[in-house]
Amino acid sequence: MGEIRDLETAEIAVEAALTGHLLLSTLHTNDAPSAIARLTDMDIEPFMISSSILCVCAQRLMRRVCKQCKVQYEPKGREQEILEKAIGWSGPIFKHNVRGCPKCAGSGYRGRVGIHELMIVNEELIEGINKKMETAELKKISVRQGMKTLHQDSLFKVKDGVSTVEEAIATVPPDL
Repeated sequence: MGEIRDLETAEIAVEAALTGHLLLSTLHTNDAPSAIARLTDMDIEPFMISSSILCVCAQRLMRRVCKQCKVQYEPKGREQEILEKAIGWSGPIFKHNVRGCPKCAGSGYRGRVGIHELMIVNEELIEGINKKMETAELKKISVRQGMKTLHQDSLFKVKDGVSTVEEAIATVPPDL
């Protein structure tokens, strides 16, 4: 199904899911837990949402640091705090080369990489949805159940040398 933008499309999607059809669709939100609030805002009843959703995947694109000219360094101050708080990492990472190289056309970046978060619906989440919990609470439940947030995934990409802290922070705000 295409993008869910209005009540009519949302109702069709929920109806199809409740009758046993596997339905894949898109919905514009900032993160996976916000999809619940978005559907609620479209006047879909919470019990219908919790009965029809199996999982929600949020995704974004982040620029890849150029493999040829990236510069290794030890993060300090705010960058170090962000990495330690979000993923428990302290160690060398990479930043883009300001001058770049011929491979990256002088930008220091070459290509893009996806970052993702996958919220899998479980009993505790179903209960939270049915109780009309705030998005932040649903996110906390999901994280407790093992969801890696967009912010965390972006920083894992930084740790692995795929992108930069600068790019991670510009793409996704830190988790609260």
